[in-house]
Amino acid sequence: MRKLVIASHSTLAAGFKETLGFLTGIQNPISSLCAYVEGTDDIDEKIHELLDTTDEVIVLTDMAGGSVNQKFFTYISDRVHVIAGMNLPLAMSITLQLQNEDLDIASIVEESQKQIIYMNDQKSEETIEDE
Repeated sequence: MRKLVIASHSTLAAGFKETLGFLTGIQNPISSLCAYVEGTDDIDEKIHELLDTTDEVIVLTDMAGGSVNQKFFTYISDRVHVIAGMNLPLAMSITLQLQNEDLDIASIVEESQKQIIYMNDQKSEETIEDE
C-alpha cells in the first residue's frame, strides 16, 4: 500500500490536504505535517512516525532548499520518494493514482510542471489570435 505525506513550513500542508479531500473525495491514506508551528516542536519524531511503516511513502514538500525537505531527504529509498516544490496538480495526480500499481512518479512530476503558467502571456496570445 502507498501513502502520501504532505509536508510544509507552517500550515500550507494542512490546507493542501483539506483541498485534496475536497477535490478528490480521498482522505486516506494522506497525512500532513505542518512544521514549526505550535504543537509540532519535534519535527524529527513526527517524520519518524510518518515513515515508520512498511508502506511505500510519497512525500511532497514545499521547497527544495527548505529545512522540511532536508529532513525528509535523509530518508530517500526505494520505498520513500521525496518531491520538492509541490503544487496542486501534482498533489491531485498522485492522490488519484496512489493505488495504481504502475505509478510513474517522474512522469507525474513532469506533467505537473506544465501547470505553472504565466497567464499574462496566455492572455497576450489570446488577444493576438482574436484580432
